[in-house]
Parts: sequence; C-alpha cells; structure tokens
Amino acid sequence: MTILTTYLFWQFVILNFINVLVNTARSLCTIKGGKWVASGMNALCYGYYTIIIVITATYDMPLIMKCIAVAFVNFVGVFTIKFCEEKIQKEKLWIFRAVGITAINCKILVNHYKQNDIKCYYNKVADDFYNIEIYSETTADSEKIIKGLDNLELKYYAVEAMEKNRK
Repeated sequence: MTILTTYLFWQFVILNFINVLVNTARSLCTIKGGKWVASGMNALCYGYYTIIIVITATYDMPLIMKCIAVAFVNFVGVFTIKFCEEKIQKEKLWIFRAVGITAINCKILVNHYKQNDIKCYYNKVADDFYNIEIYSETTADSEKIIKGLDNLELKYYAVEAMEKNRK
C-alpha cells in the first residue's frame, strides 16, 4: 500500500487543512476583529497547532511528502478562505481624491468618469489647478477610477465612506 492510500496520510492532510482554515480565519480576525475575538482565535489556533506538531513529528512519512502535503493544503485552504471572504464582503462606498491636478487632466478624468457613469465633482483651487472627488459604489467602479488616475500618473488617496445600504 502506498503512502497516499493510507488512513494516516489522509488524517494528516485533513488535520493540516483544518489548521490552515483556522489560522487563516485567525489572521482575518486579528486584523478585522476586536481584542476578544482575536485573543480567542489565537488561543484556539495555537492550542490546535500543538496537535499538528505532535502528528508531524511522530507520523512516519518521508519529510518531502509532509512538505508537499502541507504546502498543498496551505494553498487550497488560504485560497478557499479568501474566496469565501470576497463572496460575503459587502460593497462599500469609497471616495477617491486627487488634488492639485491640471485643468486638462481634470477634463480628461471628468469625461472618462462620465462615460462610465461614475459620479465625480471638481473645483478650481488655483489658476490652473483643480481638486477632483470621485465616488465609487462597486469594486468595478474602483478599478475604473484607479485606472483613470494611474493613466495620468496622478497622486490620489481613497477613503472608505461606508457600507452600501447601511441604515
């Protein structure tokens, strides 16, 4: 019987996969969650990781097979969590601002955003300089906004305003 068909190999893979899922969720909770959630997830992860260490050390399998299995489950696990995060993430209203741009660049941007049904407002701040504020309601709009600003090599910043449809 080969290593790939043994019960212990699949137990090793599944336990490592669970470890990857939990640790990726821990990373997200540490960044986006409060201190209680982050602390709880850390405690859970490092407690569970002790099991992984013992299994890795005691399971009689070639080191290269352990490395390949762990690399594979890490790739699939992190990809799975990030994919799910993207699917459940709500669209947000973003405000992009570019300041001190020339009149010609302002005109180019305004035309570009009007063609793409993106709201923008501008005002003259000096003889030939304008500020422009662009509103993005979707990720697709944000990509168009960034492309327009980057094409003209303008400096800008973005501010997250709120989740859409928030009451």
